[in-house]
Amino acid sequence: MNAVDKKSAWRWLVVWGWVAVIFVCQGVWAGPRERVQEAVDSYVHAQGEGDPAVRKEGFRQAARLFKELLEEVDANADLYANLGAAALQGGDMGQAVLAFRRALLLDPGHERSRINLHHAREMLPSWVPRPVEEGVWDSFLSWWRVFSVAQRSAWGGVCFLLAAGGIAVAVRFGSLLARYVTLLPVLLWLLIVTQGFFAGEGVGHGVIIQEETLARAADSINAPASFANPLPAGTEVEVMDRREDWTRILLANGRNTWIRSSALAMTDTETGDKNH
Repeated sequence: MNAVDKKSAWRWLVVWGWVAVIFVCQGVWAGPRERVQEAVDSYVHAQGEGDPAVRKEGFRQAARLFKELLEEVDANADLYANLGAAALQGGDMGQAVLAFRRALLLDPGHERSRINLHHAREMLPSWVPRPVEEGVWDSFLSWWRVFSVAQRSAWGGVCFLLAAGGIAVAVRFGSLLARYVTLLPVLLWLLIVTQGFFAGEGVGHGVIIQEETLARAADSINAPASFANPLPAGTEVEVMDRREDWTRILLANGRNTWIRSSALAMTDTETGDKNH
């Protein structure tokens, strides 16, 4: 092969290489959009079904598609809200409440998830304890738990250094402006410290996703039942302790009990199993 043929071959190799890259990129970029549309189409199709059994199975299929999608792409509140709506229509109360809680964790102001979560709570048996509606402080705590302990400590350290630096400048130069500006990092540092005292580290929130979960007085299969009725899927709890196969939970009415860890999914996907 002469020099001209080699040069021509390299040109064609480069051209076909770029063509292959373009097709691969199109597959990567178009994939999530196509899967979102597939899940939405499945949900819409289920809505049009007249047979209750077929309709319910259609919503469950849509929920499965949204769940698979969330395991592959960056999660957002809208996708979790869609998963929750499909799961709720499909009769999976645990996954529905879990999805709405995760949506609100990502976006505390997500109105659709807040309304649907309230509706899902109303569908639970009347004896199931329900969390009170979140206030401003609760919303802050929910948002704050998105960060890891190390990240929270780092933010606290940054605010403390800014506050200390601002105070030093204000004292050294007698600047009134520096005093006022320093108030912001001081308040943020106090807020972070206060959150650490009242929220408690290592405490998370979860949702029971297994139907008819038997709550026990201790972390043993032989321990007596804590309540007359099993806890239904969709029950929201605070996680107090985890011991291998058992988790100690706190219900919204202040009562604590033990359940199998496999029956629970954490609302924070960083501390829980994302496959739930």
